[in-house]
Amino acid sequence: MLGHRLLIGLTLLLMLPNFAKALEAPAGVRPCCAFGTDLKAQVGGVPVPFFSLENLVDAGEFGSHIYNDGSQGVAGSLLGIADELNGLIYTRRGGFIDIAHVRDTADYTYYLYHELWPYIGSEHTLTLPAELRQRRVVMRADDVVHDNDSKRQQGIKLAGMLAFQLAQWHEIAQWFGLKSVSGWSELASAFSPEDLYSNMLGARLAIQVLEQTPTASVKEFSSAFEVALDEALQKLGEVEKAETQRRIRALDGDWWDSDKRLPEKWVLRKRDYHLGLDLMPHAAEAPTPLKLEISQYGELQLLPGGSESSFKTLPASLRKMPVWRGSDFQSLADFARGQDLNIRRDADIRLGQ
Repeated sequence: MLGHRLLIGLTLLLMLPNFAKALEAPAGVRPCCAFGTDLKAQVGGVPVPFFSLENLVDAGEFGSHIYNDGSQGVAGSLLGIADELNGLIYTRRGGFIDIAHVRDTADYTYYLYHELWPYIGSEHTLTLPAELRQRRVVMRADDVVHDNDSKRQQGIKLAGMLAFQLAQWHEIAQWFGLKSVSGWSELASAFSPEDLYSNMLGARLAIQVLEQTPTASVKEFSSAFEVALDEALQKLGEVEKAETQRRIRALDGDWWDSDKRLPEKWVLRKRDYHLGLDLMPHAAEAPTPLKLEISQYGELQLLPGGSESSFKTLPASLRKMPVWRGSDFQSLADFARGQDLNIRRDADIRLGQ
């Protein structure tokens, strides 16, 4: 009898929709993309022969969207043989878009929405995996009585804002030495000019999908997001791969340096240190601005963890703060900008420029 009941219970569990099961937080970032094309690499200062990363996707050819694909299929994604196709694409109204960044932030928006909407108007803390510092979301209580529809709508907006702030923090953490893959520096990606616009596009598209279907399962969200992504890039004026490649090559020596090899930091020459919630794309013919709303229902907090030595060069006024919030991110980015300008200025002096 016990075995029969167990079998029935397992059967019912398998019949539950995906969103009713424990939702996994996105485990990492998708393996893409430093700005440039036909990028070369080195390991321990030794060039890797016969390696070249095209880094581009074609208009309308993005494959399927797979929730939480950042922890799997690294080789497949880089080689273009995975179900998801990620890379850079140029759009006439959005500039360069990094499809992996769009997907990452969309997934985190979906995850945070499901974790947080029931707690709108209540005190609650959600702890996230560390990235140089401990990351957590702190929800605030209020005296308003919220019904479930109201909670869901406010939860969607909150999730989009927080997912984008997590992307902002990731850019900061990369500059301070974060390594998502052991032994591989991410300095060549920190503050890349297309990153955060792509992240915000992902947050806005996820918000759009969730507002239309707030109870969507993982599978339903992924399918709807595929459609939304394709439609959005058409509206932004996506171009064919050959045109994206032409435009990237035209920026060689300005935005990036084809003579350098990944993961060297100065493969990337142009960086965008603006960390607001309103963005304009770079290199767009008819720029389309993007914006996210601030939510009063919760905030992202960064607390000291086991990697505080990464921040030892910061001024004491920042380093000794017990908590960093989104309002502190610009100060951190401004510090990074100042350091980078000093390095480039010293390099130019040595070269006699």
